Amino acid sequence: MGKYNFDEIIDRHGTSCNKWEYNIPDGVLPMWVADMDFAAAPEICEAMQKRLNHPIYGYTHHSQELKDAIVSWVSRRYHWEIESDWLAFSPGVVPALVMSLLSITQPGDRVMIMTPVYHPFYSSIEENGRIIINHQLKQDQNGRYFIDFDSLESQIDDRCKVIMICNPHNPAGRVWTKEELIKIAEIAERHELFIISDEIHADFIYSNHQHTPMASVSEYAMNHTISAFAPSKTFNIAGLCQSYVVIPNKKLYNGYNAIYNAFDLGDNIFGMTALTAAYTSGEEWLNELMHYLEGNRDFTVEYIREHIPEIHICSPEGTYLLWLDCTELHIENETLNQFFLEKAKVKMNPGYRFGIQCSNYMRLNIGCPRTQLQEALTRIESAVNELHSK
Repeated sequence: MGKYNFDEIIDRHGTSCNKWEYNIPDGVLPMWVADMDFAAAPEICEAMQKRLNHPIYGYTHHSQELKDAIVSWVSRRYHWEIESDWLAFSPGVVPALVMSLLSITQPGDRVMIMTPVYHPFYSSIEENGRIIINHQLKQDQNGRYFIDFDSLESQIDDRCKVIMICNPHNPAGRVWTKEELIKIAEIAERHELFIISDEIHADFIYSNHQHTPMASVSEYAMNHTISAFAPSKTFNIAGLCQSYVVIPNKKLYNGYNAIYNAFDLGDNIFGMTALTAAYTSGEEWLNELMHYLEGNRDFTVEYIREHIPEIHICSPEGTYLLWLDCTELHIENETLNQFFLEKAKVKMNPGYRFGIQCSNYMRLNIGCPRTQLQEALTRIESAVNELHSK
């Protein structure tokens, strides 16, 4: 056993917790919202307690210490050398995506996304008057997603201004390779497109894979990409609302910051304190977490393949979100969601939220103690067995 206890069951009721308290019927096990049921690293808690002990919580700014912590983290973890004056900020990655779109596109412009994909991609584009170009990812015989680059490029027209990617990919669990990202950059260059890259899952990379920042793969990518990162998923501190973007191109940087400043969003003292502590003192915790999550991933994949063969799963290369192909259950859309909710008493995210072609899929969050994960899988197994016995 390591230094940190990821097997501990922590009751989250009474904390205004979305995952456990937002429209969750009694007796239902929540395995949906993408945060984890683990205590935050004690190093983060101690840093926040120290700041809490100072009794004044006035206006604040992003310190050089915070920026240096980010620069060092990106270098150590992603092997990308950035400069502190490339850093801009946001209360979250989704607001960063929106502010990026507002800064580099106009109403009526087209934005390409690769689906299935994290559902706020859709709303961030459409609710701001931009138009989606939907490129559907392909799957091989094992269910692993890949990009058909010829098809993707054929969908681009002169009204398309941006490719928006999820790197690593949610919900497909792909960690895009450097070679794949280079091809995206080459297509973007041929069509003079900008790239917006959501890299919030960059720290959740399993053995034999490596995260490559989109902007690092070429000079064109460096000068035409806005990359969004956060410690929120990594260190389970999403409620502290602290994210950052990396924008090497000064013109793009100024455009983004103009939108950010117009919203006058302010800065979160505790979010910045937590980020600095996480990136300077949290690496040992993260390394142990990833060992535990990899065990959860392997346990889940093996359990489903052995005990619930009606559900198909491709072992993810990154993230703690598993994408379940439930086609053989012969139910779909909200009916499928309600089946798991009512019969299995397990709440997951329905696949149709990530793309209309995913009506037979569900997304399972494995960021929890192993005993809780095993209980969820046992419930799912029983519900599927009952369905097939009818």
